[in-house]
Amino acid sequence: MIRTAVIVLALAACGHATKPAPQPPAFDTAALAAEIEAEQAELATIIHRDREDCPALAANLKALFARMSASFARARDAQKDPEIAKRLTTDLKRYDAAAAEREKAMEADLTVDSPCVRDQGVRAVLMTMPTL
Repeated sequence: MIRTAVIVLALAACGHATKPAPQPPAFDTAALAAEIEAEQAELATIIHRDREDCPALAANLKALFARMSASFARARDAQKDPEIAKRLTTDLKRYDAAAAEREKAMEADLTVDSPCVRDQGVRAVLMTMPTL
């Protein structure tokens, strides 16, 4: 009888086990890659649109670089985890073809003879461009 009571109590206790702690949300590398891609696309747009308006180019690049700095900081933090770093690299590579096209367009917009290339305000802002 006592043995039966102990077994019943043990089974009852097992049925009410605490739930495991919830897992932290997975880091969304695809979303971060898309955010970085959008910022790169915006960079090309700004350079093309404002290539002859040096004050606008400097101001718009400065604002974009602030946002890019935050995105790149999150990417650097994420890369501390090897598995997340691998996923982020894979997600960023999806944009390689578009990035190559944008790079060509930006090079065409900012040649040695472009009006804003020698502008001190633009040059100062370009020196603050964040990198990943």
